[in-house]
Amino acid sequence: MNARRTRQRLALAAVALMATTALTGCDALADVFPKAFEKEEPAEVQPSTKAEPSPEEAWRRVPTESGDMSFLVHEDWTVTTLEAKGNSSSTGIAGYEVTDANGRLLATLQQNPGRATVESIPGSSFTPIDRVDAPEAEVLGGGKTGVVLDLVTHPNADSIASYGLVSNKRVPAKLAPGSELPLGGGTKGYPKLAGPLRFEGRADLGIAEMPGRTDDAEQVARDYALSQEFADIAHMIGSLQYHPAKAKKLECDGTAFVYEAINVDCDTVQSIYHTTRIAEDWDSKNGATVKVAGKWSCTLKELGATLDGLWPGYGIDGECEIDGGYGSFTAIWKER
Repeated sequence: MNARRTRQRLALAAVALMATTALTGCDALADVFPKAFEKEEPAEVQPSTKAEPSPEEAWRRVPTESGDMSFLVHEDWTVTTLEAKGNSSSTGIAGYEVTDANGRLLATLQQNPGRATVESIPGSSFTPIDRVDAPEAEVLGGGKTGVVLDLVTHPNADSIASYGLVSNKRVPAKLAPGSELPLGGGTKGYPKLAGPLRFEGRADLGIAEMPGRTDDAEQVARDYALSQEFADIAHMIGSLQYHPAKAKKLECDGTAFVYEAINVDCDTVQSIYHTTRIAEDWDSKNGATVKVAGKWSCTLKELGATLDGLWPGYGIDGECEIDGGYGSFTAIWKER
């Protein structure tokens, strides 16, 4: 008797469960058998159009230490000055890092970057994803400027979204016949302005670029191009302005001269200047221009005159500028 009642109760329970399942779908079964009916998290809705930069009141303009350049920074971001090292600046100019509220690196600005510029992994490929025109970005060398977003992929590495400021400055025909390349070279938009200037950053897309995953990585990069973060980053990079008239001059005290320098450390100034002074063309006549260290153009103003029997002369002795870069100095004779 008890066995019959037990079977009846189990049958009724099964009927009730079937009825509940019919009404509620698989939810009830998922509650009873959670491992067999794993619930999928709702997919994050991706924007379908490009985001606009944050409103004007959310930005502040930050000048470089010498005051010759400036760029806009979001109110939630932090700018940190980097010590000038041989791999970050060829003329002792400080660099700058911009990080978000969580301390994540968004972009780095370096003027006259050194030889150890960021390089891609050999075998990488570059896919253009997006470009934002930057008509207000004034850079040396002219040309239309923009902020580009490239997808950097490699068979054995994670895919990276690489972005930075570029210019369509025309390069000599012998280097790129009939082509216009980003200032600093690179046939695929990288590195970004790696000659006199580099203002760029990277975003890890979190997708390993293995065989068959190229389309996935490209889609994630295109989704990133629509994000609020990239809109703000592109706005910041594209706001860069170069205004040398506002630059603060650094005074370097030499043995017989005072050097007024902009974006050049005193050791570099004295090394370049003394190398120039012993050059044959420099000692030959007034008005001579000498190339030093392959990138400095030094022009003689006055040399060889005497004042009260003193040498090396009186007045402005010479002025040097780095070719296509952001450094210059003038040597001025002053009586001690």
